This record gives sequence, structure tokens and C-alpha cells, in this order.
Amino acid sequence: MIKHENLPELTQSDFKWLDVVDIDEADIRELKKSFNLTPEITSYISDLNERPHYDYDEHTDSHLLVYDVPLWPSVEINHFTTRPIVFLIYQSTVFTFHTHKTNYVFDQFVNSDMHNRLVNVKDITEFVMLFLFHSTQYFQRALTQINTERNQLDRALNNEIANRDLRELAQIEKSLVYLSSSISTNLMMLEGLNKTPFASHFTSAALERLDDILIESNQSSQMVKISNEVTEMLSKTSNNILNNNLNDTMKFLTVWSLLLTIPTIITGFYGMNVDLPFMNNHWAWLLIIVLNIGFMVWLFIYMKRHHFI
Repeated sequence: MIKHENLPELTQSDFKWLDVVDIDEADIRELKKSFNLTPEITSYISDLNERPHYDYDEHTDSHLLVYDVPLWPSVEINHFTTRPIVFLIYQSTVFTFHTHKTNYVFDQFVNSDMHNRLVNVKDITEFVMLFLFHSTQYFQRALTQINTERNQLDRALNNEIANRDLRELAQIEKSLVYLSSSISTNLMMLEGLNKTPFASHFTSAALERLDDILIESNQSSQMVKISNEVTEMLSKTSNNILNNNLNDTMKFLTVWSLLLTIPTIITGFYGMNVDLPFMNNHWAWLLIIVLNIGFMVWLFIYMKRHHFI
């Protein structure tokens, strides 16, 4: 669906903003007809898994930027993922392409809080940089939420390790993988943006905003690295505790298996149809019990002294 977004009336530029949500074949045909977009560009804007990058089309003099934003966990997927937003700058029009899952970025971009910033936008480059800066901040929010959840999980693991807690820890690790990958590729695109034809149109305000985006992205990159290290350490610690608990359980079962082997052996002898000591004694059963207990106590003390238990 192609929608014309209304910018604040006080905006100091005359460019247009067209937002395309969940692009389909009808939208592609309309864009090709109205703007003569090439097949290469239409393949980029319709690919939901396109990685962040910049591309310039000489035939149409258009600039294309792909930028990842985080998606919060949902019922279908229990961890953070990312989805691209595609910016296409064609003449005096800026197009944004995305799915309904990233609508939250656009809803908050056009709210009243952003009005004061939008009215001072002078051209398309400033608009795109402002939108990228707005989108980049969601990585910080996502990482803050992940850190909060991990801290709560850490307190739970200190008491008792449950399978549910380990599954939640695995979801956090998956979230960090997605966020780390997207932040890294976003940074690669941003760092090379100054060397692209698009940079020749930058105003001083757009360049300043690009620096802000790079600072924000680098901070997010450092945060995700630290968060990933802490999560890996927590995961290793949990695994070590589980392994230690398993070792204790196996040690306990092994010791009792050995102790219970003694009565089995002794009573097994007296179950044979042969002459054995004390078999005709009236107190033989009591002697056998005492003998079993004596051997079991001796074996327990032996293992204790040699640090088997």
C-alpha cells in the first residue's frame, strides 16, 4: 500500500514522502509506471531479508539505503529479531519501504515529539538522517530491555536452575545475535556513506546528524558486545552448576550402588543350595545382617578416607 505522508507545513523543503507498507505486485507496477524504477531497485525494495547497504542507480539518479531496525518478541517468535527499512531517494521524492511489523518506528516518528525537529528539515538528506537517527535509538531500548531481563534471570538462576530459565537465557542469546549482526552491518553502511554520491548532497546539518548516528551506533555496538559477554558468562556458569549437580547426583547413586552390592553378594551366597557357615545356627539371619552392616560401614569409611565421597 502506497501512502503519501504529510510533513509539517513549516518544513523548509518541498520534497515529498511516500511510505509503502507490505509492498505487493500492484505497488511495484505502479512505481515502475510512475517513476521508471529499474528491476534491480524493485528487487531491493521487495526483499524482506535485504541486508543494510547503500546503492546508487546512475540511470535514474536514485539513491537506495537499507537499514535494519529491531523487532520486539512476539507470540510467534520469543526473541528479538530485525527487519530492514528501505529508503529510496528519487529526484524530489523520498520513498520508505517496510512491513507492518516495523510500523512502530513510523508511528513514533510522525508524532508530536518529532514535530519540532521536522519543521527545521531543509532537504531530503536531513530528513533521511533524522529518520536514521530516530531508528537507531531503538537498538538502545532493545538492549536495555534485554539487560533488564537478563538481570532478573540471573537472580532466578542464583536460587535454583530450572529448564524454563535456561530456555529464556537461550532466547536472550538469540536476541543478541540478531541485534549484533544488524548493528554491525548498519555501521558498515553508515561508515561508508561519506564516500557515496549521496554524501555530495549533504548539508552541514545532515553531516552533523550522520556523526550523531555513528556515535549512537557505536555505543549500541559496544553495549551489545558487553551484554553478549555477560550473557555468555552467565550461560557458562549455569552449565557448570548443572554439571556439578549432575556429578553430585551420579556420585550419590554410585556410592549407594556399591554399598547395596554387599548385601546382594552375601545373601546371594546363602541362597545357594550348598553348605555354608552358620547356616544351621538359629541366629544366622542376625549374624548375616550384622555382617552386611559391618562391610557396608567399612566400605563407606574407606571411600570417605580416599575422597570418593
